[in-house]
Amino acid sequence: MINTHEDLILDPDGIPILTNLVREDEIPNSAALEQPPRDNEVSVDELAALLLNSDIFTQQLNEIATELTRSVREQIELALRPVLEEAISLALDDSKTASCDAVQKQLKATLPELLARTLQD
Repeated sequence: MINTHEDLILDPDGIPILTNLVREDEIPNSAALEQPPRDNEVSVDELAALLLNSDIFTQQLNEIATELTRSVREQIELALRPVLEEAISLALDDSKTASCDAVQKQLKATLPELLARTLQD
C-alpha cells in the first residue's frame, strides 16, 4: 500500500521512497558551487588562530590532555601489574636473596616504631 503525503511516496511503514535520484555525472562541479568568502567571514587559518588563542579552547585542550594522560597511565599500570607482581614475588620468595635480607633488616628496624604508632592511634 503506497500513501502519498505532501508529494512524498511512503512505503507501508511510512518511510519516504526516493524517486528523483541524481546520478553522479549529473552533479555540478563542486568548485562551481563554492562561493568566494565574504568580507565578514573568517578564513580557516584565522579561525584556527582564534581557537588556539582562546582561553576556553586552551582549557578544554588541557582537560583532554589530562584525561588522556590519566587513561594511558591506567592502561600501562593494568598491563604491567601482573608482570611486576610476579617479578617481585620471585625476588622476595627466595629467602636467600639480598632483597629478602634487606626487607627483613628494614622490617626489624622499623617494626617497633610502626607498632608504637599503631597502638597510640
